Amino acid sequence: MTNADLWKQYDEYTKALTANCEKLGFAAAAIAWFFKTSAGTFPTAILFAFGFIIFFFAADILQYVFAALFIRFWTRNQEKAKWKANQTIEGEYEKPAWLDYPAFIMWWIKIVSLLVAYVCIGIQVFFHAGSA
Repeated sequence: MTNADLWKQYDEYTKALTANCEKLGFAAAAIAWFFKTSAGTFPTAILFAFGFIIFFFAADILQYVFAALFIRFWTRNQEKAKWKANQTIEGEYEKPAWLDYPAFIMWWIKIVSLLVAYVCIGIQVFFHAGSA
């Protein structure tokens, strides 16, 4: 298996994980909504779940915002330098690994946020369901 094949496989896994997490985020919100009381309130564990669901979707958006902004500003600076040196922007660019770090960190944050949201729902289901 070539390096390119390995990165393609990694890309497929992360895209599938993100797509499934987005579906699970909406599902978590729907599940949590079932715990709304007749008084219109939510149990504490469910409020925490909603908070982590919101954090999940915010991190999901920020992952792509950071990725786009970092690559845009880095690329534009590289183009300016290449233009100044060669009067062209065509050619190879060696992308540094650090450009992906902010997006990668947000990717992890959103996954952990979703898992914590489901833990909060699980706490409500398994430890507080009888007290409602």
